[in-house]
Amino acid sequence: MTVTWSFLIAGPLIGFSVGVLTGFFGAGGGFIITPVLNICLGLEMNIAVGTSACQVLGASSFSLLHHRDRRLMGIKVALCTGAGIPLGAFAGARLVKVLKGLAPWQLNGVTIDPVNMLLLSVFAVFLLLVGAWMAFDNFVRCRHRPDDDQRHVGILASWHVPPMIRFRTVPGGPVSLPLLVLMGVLMGFLSGLLGIGGGVIMLPALFYLVGQETKYATRSDMMLVFVSGLFSTAFHALDRNIHYPLALALMAGAFFGTRVGASLQQRVQGKSIRQYFCFVVLAAWALVMVKLLATLFPRM
Repeated sequence: MTVTWSFLIAGPLIGFSVGVLTGFFGAGGGFIITPVLNICLGLEMNIAVGTSACQVLGASSFSLLHHRDRRLMGIKVALCTGAGIPLGAFAGARLVKVLKGLAPWQLNGVTIDPVNMLLLSVFAVFLLLVGAWMAFDNFVRCRHRPDDDQRHVGILASWHVPPMIRFRTVPGGPVSLPLLVLMGVLMGFLSGLLGIGGGVIMLPALFYLVGQETKYATRSDMMLVFVSGLFSTAFHALDRNIHYPLALALMAGAFFGTRVGASLQQRVQGKSIRQYFCFVVLAAWALVMVKLLATLFPRM
């Protein structure tokens, strides 16, 4: 894989921007990096996925350093959920390997790479569902509700699948351990398949499903993103899906970006964090849709 000046210049800038988001939201930023690497820098989708997973690993490591807490608040939730990540990450990376073996498609007289088309389509649906739900909850259903994480109860609180475990950062009561592990499997699968770290779905899941307080959910999310990034990077490295010089450039920018994001988060309330996150997810969805339409209708 060749190294160009555009990679070395754009890499730190992209890494810094996504690093700010990582430090602020706890999400690894892969849901932005993967489409940006494919759309703006022209990487094949499987390489974009692997390189993004590597950057997610680095950015989440820096973010954890900036958010370190001696009380380790949120670590118990992260450990229980993270138990399912390795299995999911392996399955997602294997699926990417299978897709790489598909023959090119012919559509509208244009040759289309099935890996790019399928992964971008999954990305579009995934981002739209997450963004639409968060927009509805924050700007319609709970528009006039005060920002009170202490009284929030997660949906899983009513799903009594034993064993049930209590957590310091979940005020609504005990949560099912098997369901947390299942969430980890899903997070790992998305990380292996899309290179996104899974944080984009885990942040809303930890708040809405588990009932964790928002700022503690961002910390649990960072820990989970680190674990999913670690396993996803390892599996994609075995399949040679990582552009290492670009990944290093991305991580160089992320080192400084996560510090800025962590500082900004200290000044913002939990409800505002969720609202801002919604806009970021929908912006990423719009970027993916532009790429999909350009691929399907190149003459437009």
